[in-house]
Amino acid sequence: MTTVARHPMTPAVPPQLIQDIYTRDEVELLTDIVRNNGPWRLVAAHHFKNAEEYLAVSGAKSRDAETPLQLSDLLTPTFRSYLGDGGIVYEPAAHDLYYNRKFMDMIKGIHGAEFAIPSSYLFNIRTPAHSFDAGHFDGASWRGVSMNNAPLWLVSVMAKSGLFERWEVKTGQVIAYFYDSDVDGGFTYWPDGPDMPPQRFAAPFWNSGLLTNNEKMFHRGEANGPRDRRTIPKLQLDSVITGDGDGWVVRNGDEDIARYDDADMRMLFHYSAYVFNDRSEVKAYLDHTDDLTVEQAIGMLVSDVRARGVSIEDPSDPLNDPAFMATLTSVYAMAPSEYPDVAPLDIPRPAR
Repeated sequence: MTTVARHPMTPAVPPQLIQDIYTRDEVELLTDIVRNNGPWRLVAAHHFKNAEEYLAVSGAKSRDAETPLQLSDLLTPTFRSYLGDGGIVYEPAAHDLYYNRKFMDMIKGIHGAEFAIPSSYLFNIRTPAHSFDAGHFDGASWRGVSMNNAPLWLVSVMAKSGLFERWEVKTGQVIAYFYDSDVDGGFTYWPDGPDMPPQRFAAPFWNSGLLTNNEKMFHRGEANGPRDRRTIPKLQLDSVITGDGDGWVVRNGDEDIARYDDADMRMLFHYSAYVFNDRSEVKAYLDHTDDLTVEQAIGMLVSDVRARGVSIEDPSDPLNDPAFMATLTSVYAMAPSEYPDVAPLDIPRPAR
């Protein structure tokens, strides 16, 4: 009997559509935080310094090497901040929501786990935008290695390699969307791996969304908003957004570069928790008795690349070496190649 290996990017269970995620008072609390406590930075500004780092996380399996992309070619006006992370609440008003028993119980149910602790709690706010995201997965965590001590590009390569499951910290998400429009704005996902056909949940969403396992599944937020307003010509890595009266303004320093009404916007609140099957898993996590190190992970990747017959040099600065990064990205390249007809992939056009 032949056993078919499970693709490393398949979730424990497919995502489930859920309704009425927050109470009316909770929705008001969360939206007040976003409107009144800005300005907020671009998602890309939180994670990437250049196009190679971005493409290690999200991008097609191959691209035209004669047409290099700059990070500015890949930017979309999607802004982010964190309500809490790593067991710490950043926004005091969101304290009870961060330690949310309902959400943690839902996420434990994905894995049949006994224990949970909250990890990241973030929001995205997005103006009308194209979606250049060819499909990505959220940053994974292992005992000893996570986005707290490793760059997102390395975390993503590690996840795609499938080499580190022994140290995996299981996770799940509750994601609430607010987009009261049926002009695009859906959620495309690949529950059977990126080489299989996608599925999607269509907009509109309002206080509805997903119970999901996004660290193990390629997915993408589709383009949204009025189609003739999806480009902000002056958008740059340090652009920010802030609430302004009944709407929103995008700024470069003191310059207003775009304004939008509430009805134009797409917002989400993304709650994530770590879960553990039993107390022994909890103890290994808390006591660091079986931790992976960044150096060990890099060594394992280098050995695996060489075992595949690919030449790779030992870098002196592996976390910042573009050639090393590009080799690992190429060896472990995977990305969806099929998209829903109603939600095609937008193609960035390099600036000339």
